[in-house]
Amino acid sequence: MKRLNKTIALLMAAVFCFLLLFAGCKSGTGAPGSSSPASTGAPGKSSVKIGFVAPFSGPMANFTVGIYHAADLALAAINKEGGVYIKEYDKKLPVEIIWGDSESNPTKASEVATKLVTNDKVDILVGEWTPDTINPVSVVGERYEVPTLLANSPDTSWLANGPYEWSFALLFNYEYFIDEYFNGFDRLETNRKIGLVLDSNVDGVGMAEIMAKKAVDRKYEIVDPGRFPQGTNDYSAIIDEIQGAGCDILVASLLTPELATLWNQCQQLGYKPKIAILSKGMHFSADVLALGKTAENICIETQWSPEFPYTSSLLGMTAKDLSEDFEENVKQSPDLTLGWDYAIFDVISDVLSRAQSLDKEALREAFAKTDLDCIYGHVSFAENHVGHVPIVFGQWVADDTWGYRKALIAAGHVPEVTITEPLLPLS
Repeated sequence: MKRLNKTIALLMAAVFCFLLLFAGCKSGTGAPGSSSPASTGAPGKSSVKIGFVAPFSGPMANFTVGIYHAADLALAAINKEGGVYIKEYDKKLPVEIIWGDSESNPTKASEVATKLVTNDKVDILVGEWTPDTINPVSVVGERYEVPTLLANSPDTSWLANGPYEWSFALLFNYEYFIDEYFNGFDRLETNRKIGLVLDSNVDGVGMAEIMAKKAVDRKYEIVDPGRFPQGTNDYSAIIDEIQGAGCDILVASLLTPELATLWNQCQQLGYKPKIAILSKGMHFSADVLALGKTAENICIETQWSPEFPYTSSLLGMTAKDLSEDFEENVKQSPDLTLGWDYAIFDVISDVLSRAQSLDKEALREAFAKTDLDCIYGHVSFAENHVGHVPIVFGQWVADDTWGYRKALIAAGHVPEVTITEPLLPLS
């Protein structure tokens, strides 16, 4: 009898263990890779994480001067009532940003983007400012299948590495960009000869090709001494060739230190064109002011102006409102960076509000279906995942507040922008 009772006890224990095991299987943490929280009430996410990579140091650091201010305004607006509603958690989550410095270096951009994805587990990846930062960030987004938003680069530079599945980009188009150059040139009488000073970086190569093609159609002559390495500090031979050809128009696209060196050498060699475009590195009034009086009426393309007739979808502020807020709080001239910075947060806020999810596929679909009127006018992404921003032609003219302000001279591709000022020859 004792042996029978022992056998029955063992059988009951086995049944009990089996029932416990079965119950455990029914209440597990979900399928591997599931984006939903466990049904057992396991702790969910406490925030929506945005990983933001930009050149906060290095030669492109000037271009990030407005990002923190834009982020502060955006997060205050998004999080003021608890954040964004996420269906799988059935609650609102605040949005937070984890910053990564690309140091103006492609290798570093890749490293910090990878860390944001693998260590910080960000929900959306952002990369801003020039191919050196955005191209490596989009590679990381594609590799790890993370919804990624990029901003500020020539579209050709970014598309060369496509097609893209997870990455979407707000970019400018070189064709439009250079159309505006010629629209500006046409407003002043010159001998229609253009001298190019363009380095061997992707921007310089792309500009040289398009300038040569457009010049034929617009009946201008190009004098091109050829490409040279970034960081060159002696432009005398190039200047001699352009000056010797009698070019009334100079077009240069270099980083700020190189442009300052080029311009000073032009003065030393007595080369004084009627029109000079100093692209890429002279977007900020402080840098133009550092060149002295000779910089008055220098020209440059621009993707932002307080005169743009657009309103932020997130903040409800016009371009003029945002520019005045920046001047008051950051104590700097409202230069071209502002449009890109605010547009990024307009788009991200719109995507999160429509997706109401942190599921990767849901976020990707929301990016693809973007159809938004925002601080850059209307934004949507084409089949190649590019959304184009407006670009116009400007000129640095004397200003009592910041030394120089950017006057709008041509806006053929942005007809809603009103042009009221003439193109002035260099002083």
